[in-house]
Amino acid sequence: MTERVRIAVAGLGAVAQSVHLPLITRRWDLFELAAVCDLSPSLRDAVGDQYGVPAERRYADVGTMLAEAEIDGVVLLTSGSHGDAALRALSHGVAVFCEKPLAYTLAEADVLAEAEAALGRPALLLAYMKEHDEAVWRLADLLAGVDGVRAVEVCVLHPTGASQLDFANLRPAPADVDPKALARVRADSEGLLDTAIGAGTPQRLRDLYANVVLGSLVHDTSLLRTLFGGLVAVDGARAWPDDAFPPSVEVDGWLPGTVRARMSWHYLPDYPAYEESLVVHHAGGSLRLTFGTPYVVNNPTRLEAVSRPENAAAGGVVRSEFVSTDESFENELVDFHRMVTEGQRPRAGVAEGRADILTSQRILRALAGDDTLTGEAAKS
Repeated sequence: MTERVRIAVAGLGAVAQSVHLPLITRRWDLFELAAVCDLSPSLRDAVGDQYGVPAERRYADVGTMLAEAEIDGVVLLTSGSHGDAALRALSHGVAVFCEKPLAYTLAEADVLAEAEAALGRPALLLAYMKEHDEAVWRLADLLAGVDGVRAVEVCVLHPTGASQLDFANLRPAPADVDPKALARVRADSEGLLDTAIGAGTPQRLRDLYANVVLGSLVHDTSLLRTLFGGLVAVDGARAWPDDAFPPSVEVDGWLPGTVRARMSWHYLPDYPAYEESLVVHHAGGSLRLTFGTPYVVNNPTRLEAVSRPENAAAGGVVRSEFVSTDESFENELVDFHRMVTEGQRPRAGVAEGRADILTSQRILRALAGDDTLTGEAAKS
């Protein structure tokens, strides 16, 4: 294996087109795009032509690609659980760059942990880009020096995905996906949801788990894990209104050290722009992270600190700001390259992904209320 990692991309939709493929090309010094995979023949040919991937290295099936293509790593951007595709990759000795979610079930995560252990090296990076944001790292450094953290508040204002990606000039949604292949993917997803939260669970709860709690809110779950160790208890959750989907979702719980946490996630189709903030209130002030639209490359993340002056007798308020223009999606690709070439453990891997699945099941259990869950979530 050379220092340039031969990489494949599975799933050529919006995130691949707007972020990952351009960044892989920009980091020509680290990566060679060696193969692509998608259920749509027209999409894999269009993307393959655009990025110079030979026709014989364009695949409809992840398993076939892993068996035939000469690659060192795979970027999993397909929809739904990535558990099966990640396991296939690890079984071929191929390192995995895994977008959200890692998997739908704890059982999938446990099998992945066994497969990675059998390789004897780190081989799966959990690609939640906010964990690779320089402003998040700076916040972690600041938290190490403060006392008396009392509360953490997260708020996400989420317009439509299309409005967030207007700038990206995405290719039209393909109409040539094999319906049988799509039906198999959906059937696999339904079976995993049965395992995770129980067969017969109301459809709204199934959609909340797959598309909201694991599909988006998991980014904030992972931030709380990265910065504070994660939610140790979920003692309340609600979703409203009943006649809209996706709805607003609010989660209350505890972080280690008796710190209260609240996550508020609001899908607002006509909201003018995506906004996300994480605010920490501690005995001596506050710390606020503000994220921009995630798919705009090098969009600044702002970290603001409010505190008293060092000379407390002077009175007044000190406000400072750190602005990061490092690209978090690029940072995680660099982290992946180090994992593959140097054996360096990534910031988050299978164990962290499993912890996020466990928290997500606890959130869904709180959302279910009187609708009793079975499956793994009944015991989580």
